[in-house]
Amino acid sequence: MSSSSVATAGGAALRRDGKKLVRSPSGLRMVPEHRAFGSPFGLDEPQWVPDKEHHCRRCGKCFCDKCCSKKVPLPRMCFVDPVRQCAECVLVSQKEMEFYDKQLKVLMNGATFCVTLGTSEESELMVCRLSNNQRYLFLDGDSHYEIEIAQISTVQILTEGFTPGEKDIHTYTSLLESQHITEGGNTRATGMLLQYKEPGAQDVTQMKFTASEDSNSNKKQSATWLAAMHKAAKLLYESRDQ
Repeated sequence: MSSSSVATAGGAALRRDGKKLVRSPSGLRMVPEHRAFGSPFGLDEPQWVPDKEHHCRRCGKCFCDKCCSKKVPLPRMCFVDPVRQCAECVLVSQKEMEFYDKQLKVLMNGATFCVTLGTSEESELMVCRLSNNQRYLFLDGDSHYEIEIAQISTVQILTEGFTPGEKDIHTYTSLLESQHITEGGNTRATGMLLQYKEPGAQDVTQMKFTASEDSNSNKKQSATWLAAMHKAAKLLYESRDQ
């Protein structure tokens, strides 16, 4: 994709990223003006009719006051304020808050990778970051790419054990499997294989991302970005599943 095409696409995206404040039976929500341009990590608000019982804003089920009394943030449904949730959903939403408080910032700040397209033997040094609207991965180097998050079909995180001689490849195929990647644990993310479909294309495009070897700080930043991407992939799968 040419730089002029990227600029045009970026400008169009900015015009479509307007937000509006709406009041639903569950509370105030800041939602995209155009539903089609919402975050791929978002969840639809469950439908329910207000009555004397208490409803969990996340799952929509009815509970007594004791079982649905806690209010916690729910950014995946664009709620402005913390909302009432059942005990089970509270635990899920609290776990997601790390992603929204920390991992999203890491992904948007970006990291440097050596990127290889398809079966090519040549790689290009590129900065990869998540767009502010969370809908695209932007890759910037001598070339420019925009990968729509919703079109990603497979994410494979490559990790290397710290024990000499041990190398493991953990896969997150079709966003169905999970693994534990920690920045200070016994594995470190070193790269990623990404498969996606370009609009109108029949075949799947694959890209390989390898952490830059320029410096230890760059390698650490890349590993942190990859760990955040792993969590993003998990949320993306959950969004599609629901």
